[in-house]
Formats: sequence, C-alpha cells, structure tokens
Amino acid sequence: MKTILIAKQNLEKTYSGACRSVHEEIKYFHSKGCEVHTISENANVVDIESSGGIPHKSKRFFWQKKFRRRMQFSNEALKLAKKLKVDLLIGQGDLQQPDVHFIHNCVHLASEKVHGKPLAKDDEMYLTHTPIFQNHQFKHIVANSHLAKNELMSRFSIPEHDISVIYPAIDENQFKLLPIEERNAIRADLGVKDDELLVGLVTSGNFKKRGVDRFFEAISLLPKEVAEKTHFVFVGKDKLSPEYQAILDRSPYKNRVRQLPIINKVEGYFNALDVFVLPARIEEFGRVVAEAMACGAPVITTKWVGASELMKAESAEFVYDGESNQTLANLMDALLSDKALRKRVSLANQTSAKEVYESALEEKFDAVFGPYIV
Repeated sequence: MKTILIAKQNLEKTYSGACRSVHEEIKYFHSKGCEVHTISENANVVDIESSGGIPHKSKRFFWQKKFRRRMQFSNEALKLAKKLKVDLLIGQGDLQQPDVHFIHNCVHLASEKVHGKPLAKDDEMYLTHTPIFQNHQFKHIVANSHLAKNELMSRFSIPEHDISVIYPAIDENQFKLLPIEERNAIRADLGVKDDELLVGLVTSGNFKKRGVDRFFEAISLLPKEVAEKTHFVFVGKDKLSPEYQAILDRSPYKNRVRQLPIINKVEGYFNALDVFVLPARIEEFGRVVAEAMACGAPVITTKWVGASELMKAESAEFVYDGESNQTLANLMDALLSDKALRKRVSLANQTSAKEVYESALEEKFDAVFGPYIV
C-alpha cells in the first residue's frame, strides 16, 4: 500500500476551491487503495475522514509573522512525511520541496492584474512561491488551467513537460439543469416576473479580483429598454466598499441590483439566471464558470479566467479581454435581447462542462499519478 501525504495550511473551509481540490485528491488516492494523510493548521476533520483521509494537525505559533508561519507549516509537513515514510508528498502552493505541486494561484500575475504592479519582494506570497519555482523544488506541477501553466512557463522558464493541466472538477449530480418548475419557483422567489430577465455574478468574495465593479459599470451602460426589464444580482460574502457602493449609487438602475447570500445549493442561482457574468481581472480557473455552464447558463467572462478555456464555438464569442465595460455591456445586451442565442449558448455550455465532471477526473489523475502509485 502506498502512503500519500497532502499538505495544505488551511483545510477548514470545505467550500473554497482549493479545499475542494484537496478532497478530490483524497478521494482519488483512497480509491486506488492508498493510505492518504493530510496535514493542516485547521481542518474540517469530519469531511476529510468522509473523503477517506487521515487528518493531522500541525503546530501553529500565533506570534509568528505570516511568512514564518508558512515556513513553520512547511517544516512540520516535511517532518511528518519523513515519519510516515510517504511515497508521495503533495503540496498546494504553500509547501516547500514536495514531490508534486497543485498550483491554484499565480500570485505574481494576480498582483499585476488586480493591483497594477509587481508583487513586492517582501510580500509573504512572493517569499513563499518564488523559491519553489526558481529553484525547481518539485518533481512535477499540476496547474488548474492552461492560463496558469503558461504563466509558470513564461515567468519561471519551467519546461512544459514538467507541468500538467487538470481542471478542477464539478459534481454533475449537483450542477445540472433543474426541471423548469424548480427554475421558475426560484425566479419567483427572487421577484423575477415571467416577462423579466435575470443576470447574476456569483463568487465567494474578493470583489475586486472578480470584477464586481466592472459588472456595476456595465449595467449602467445597457440600453434602457433592456435594463428596465432585467434584474441583476451578485452573490458573495463581502460587503461593498464605499468605492463600489458609490459606483452602484450612480447607476440609473441601482434599484434593480441586489446582493444575495452564499448558499449551499448555489446551483439554484445558476439555474435561475438568463445570463451569468464573471468579468474577473484574474481567476486562475474559476469553478463558478464551469458550474454555471453545467447548469445551462450562458456565460460572459474574460480571457483571464482559466475556465474560459472550456467555452467553445459560439460560446467563445462571449470571452472578452476584460478592459472595456462597454464591451461587457454589449455582450450582455446581445444575450438578453436574443432568446434563441441564449438557448444555443446554453446547450453548448452544458456539453462543454462535461469535460470537468467528477466522473471524468480519474482518467486525468491516472495519467499524472499512475507512475507514482503503481
């Protein structure tokens, strides 16, 4: 039996994308007959055990600065790996010297796209990520999109053969087209009348990265006859900053925009939408895009969202560069004004989303990890 150790500093927030990816890894290795251990500072123990993992808690010294804490965690993981005599050590971007890195974030590119400047050399993320790639401290990297792969290759001159792309998976039993009666009931609960339309942006938070301001600005640029028959919602745990609230307050359609809470059955939101929008400045994958596609929503997003790589044929026409709010408004208008177009894009997206179904994940993992666990 092979022994696997998966290290991630925080495994408490099961709903987050990176944590969900860890659970995919646990389930895969467990299904292959491996003994799978995890190490983290915080963890949802019940969920880890239900996925087939054996959780371990690392020491945490609250007085340490963030970077020192990261190094402390990395050292704890390496000690546990030695103690367990693991056959494979997997990191999630916060561990030095693992065998395999799963990379969920491109911190250098994100700083440039979100803040308009290079990541500071004294930033904890710079200090954590840069040595990993500059020193080639890994056997292999799994990137969550070709966007992320290309960034690592160009910035750090990592050979292409050292990086595989495995898209994060979605649960096809959860994210699917609901019966029309359920869809209509959800829309009614949201106050959407039969002759009205619904556009939404769904995210866990970090509104600047996900382009909520762009969404607000584009709403104001819509033709009046379209905007006045459309409801707009955005989902996320964050409160609007004064800057973003001011953008919304300036909109002639601000009374048609509202924030909704994060819910476990978010597929209901996706099914209710006529159009899903994610005008993100950077999203290395963006699982919500794939989830919306699987639920039949026409999607508008930017080329800086990894999941846009799933959008094919006519759907690809709704991937834009992210720079122009007028372009976003025009794309929204095109979909909102053409029911037949929405239907075609919806069907195309449902087909493309099958590429990232959980049921398709095992084959992709086999291709990367087969040599390690035979």
